[in-house]
Amino acid sequence: MSELPRDAPAAGGGPLRRRAGRPRLAADRLRSAALPPVRLTQAELDQVEELANTHGLSVSALVRRIVLGRRLPQPVPRVNLQAWAKLGPLAGNLNQYVKAINQGRAGGVPLQLLLDDLRDELRGRGGDHGSERL
Repeated sequence: MSELPRDAPAAGGGPLRRRAGRPRLAADRLRSAALPPVRLTQAELDQVEELANTHGLSVSALVRRIVLGRRLPQPVPRVNLQAWAKLGPLAGNLNQYVKAINQGRAGGVPLQLLLDDLRDELRGRGGDHGSERL
């Protein structure tokens, strides 16, 4: 299957056809060069994978940052991950409800009920969320 080059005319002499998808990176930005393989014990590999997971990176990204002397991102505390896991669906519901209000088609669950659920979740996180009026 032959692909048309970028900005090639479409069949039938019609308007120019752009290839879908993300534009190609410049040759100097491609990550095609590779380091030689490194042999590790299973315990060492587990340690590297754990470090990558802790920082939210792939093993390749972790190694690239360490080898090039770049900073590693700060690990996200587990309590924050748990809080986001619980608050995410509530925030999504709130966002959908506000969108429905703005489009003039709000109905169903009252906004106050959603806000009460959100307030209850925030208060259940140890009260570190500012004012007691949440």
